[in-house]
Amino acid sequence: MSGGVDSTYAAIMLKEQGHDVFGITLQMFCKQHPASGQFIPEPFDDVKKICEQIGIPHILINAEQFFESTVIKNFCNEYFAARTPNPCVLCNKEIKFGLLLEEALLHGATHIATGHYARVELDEEKEHYLLKRGNDRKKDQSYFLWRLNQYQLAHTLFPLADETKTDIQKELATHHIHLEQKQESQEICFVPNDDYNRFLIERSDQKINAGNILDTKGNILGMHKGYPFYTIGQRKGLGISAEYPLYVLEIKPESNEIVVGEKKQLYRKKLLAQEVHWIAEDSISFPFRAQTKIRYNTKEKPCVVTQADEGIIVEFDEPQMSITPGQSVVLYDGDVVVGGGIIEGILKPDINEMSA
Repeated sequence: MSGGVDSTYAAIMLKEQGHDVFGITLQMFCKQHPASGQFIPEPFDDVKKICEQIGIPHILINAEQFFESTVIKNFCNEYFAARTPNPCVLCNKEIKFGLLLEEALLHGATHIATGHYARVELDEEKEHYLLKRGNDRKKDQSYFLWRLNQYQLAHTLFPLADETKTDIQKELATHHIHLEQKQESQEICFVPNDDYNRFLIERSDQKINAGNILDTKGNILGMHKGYPFYTIGQRKGLGISAEYPLYVLEIKPESNEIVVGEKKQLYRKKLLAQEVHWIAEDSISFPFRAQTKIRYNTKEKPCVVTQADEGIIVEFDEPQMSITPGQSVVLYDGDVVVGGGIIEGILKPDINEMSA
């Protein structure tokens, strides 16, 4: 229960359907957001008032230590490994559908419900739970949920599966609930002021050193401020001038170097993914075709998935821009989330592909 539009309406829907509902809020990082030089808590009192207004109890769970040791620690470690993580994916698996689920069950719940725009369905023939897209494609959040297991899906409800954001806002007004319109951010919720560089410096014991920015031929073009501050496809903030726009093509933590080049050099067809998790089936037959997303705010692209000793290889029909290690690659069969993995690296084309 965040007190936002989605979680509030999800609670109202469940109550109207006859469920016995209570709200849980996880206190995860509230001491990290400064205001006027002071650290203040999140407005949990506002959340409690909303719960009172819709007539449900409210429980506050302190999860700061666990959030710090799992999500934030992984976030920093990934950047120092020259990867760009998606902490929401890990948070969903370990915190929202991990710690929160267990707390809810301890308090007598049979299920947890969230304001995610996604869908859980039971395949009765296979006795297997499926994760599907939500009806509102612009808000569909199934991409962030690919690591959920059968136990978590079995105890999860997504009341907003058939809803749209616009309809929800209208419905809340009919219930005389008027929430402050919060600007939806695509940034990481626990990084104050979206200042990644400062956050990494303050959170890490590792020293961050400047290094060389190279072109693809090894020529030194300038200096970077520290390789953890950069990500594949980045254009802004390089501090070097050229006849054409330059983008980060590769990050080399071992030598503390960054390689830059033209936009067309960012396009690749193959990636290796590890930490693979399957939702749709217990076992997978390779190879198979799928629709695939390599980041949340992109459209699905057709590909072929094959098995590798280290995970899976995803080969796109057409080259994709800025395939980024650390991000999630999520595989779809229509509306069904087949599974996903963490992008480990980009695979170079073989000789036949290069000649073609």
